[in-house]
Amino acid sequence: MSTSATPWYIKGILYVALPAACLAALYLSIPGEVTLARTAGWSEHYAPAMPICLSVYALSAGAISTYRRKMKLPGQTTALVGSLMSLLLAMSAQSISHLIEQDYMGTSAALVVAVSCVPPLTIAHLVHMAETPSAVKTFSQQLEELRDENQGLMTALVAAEAENVLSHAWGVLAGFGGVSRATGELVEWAEGETKALDAELERAEKDLKSKSRRAPLALTREKIEKTRETLAAEGKKVTVERVCEALGVSTATYYRHLSAV
Repeated sequence: MSTSATPWYIKGILYVALPAACLAALYLSIPGEVTLARTAGWSEHYAPAMPICLSVYALSAGAISTYRRKMKLPGQTTALVGSLMSLLLAMSAQSISHLIEQDYMGTSAALVVAVSCVPPLTIAHLVHMAETPSAVKTFSQQLEELRDENQGLMTALVAAEAENVLSHAWGVLAGFGGVSRATGELVEWAEGETKALDAELERAEKDLKSKSRRAPLALTREKIEKTRETLAAEGKKVTVERVCEALGVSTATYYRHLSAV
């Protein structure tokens, strides 16, 4: 059994004792309120409606006050005032009716007027409490207002971002002239460097060609003979191809050189 469960006697009080006490209180209040209504001038046929009027008024005001307080709705104050007024009227009706019955006081014009005003005042206040929730916005209305507010916020945000982007764009455009000039200078410098590099490469290529042309002439019979001796010392078969490979020249260059020398 869970320790947080409501004890059986508490449940008995809530579901049995409280309703029984309320019914007993209403039953006890009936004679005094009926007697007060008769004293104010209502007939035997209408006087029994007075306790119903006061009891329903007290029950309605108390329930509405509690509900609005829990739901945080407007009209809590007027409902609380109505609940207190209903209790005050009920207590006054009982007290005054018993004082009259025991000859401690008698009826008067003010008393008749006051008791006669109870039903219309009760109806007016109950109608006022019933109409107050109309000022409360429904969930659909609140949702629609939230949508409109979000739409307005999104519109303002988009407008602010657009203005920010445009300001940056104008700044970029304003500096575009300087960027263009710098870009042109960079292109001119790159073109000059490219031309210089092309010229350097062309000179290097010419030098390489001239060196390649002079390379066969640099061969001498001594180099050839020394290469042959080196190959023979290594135990390799001395052939023209191996001599050319060791010297790094072609066979045609080898024979052309031999014919030149």
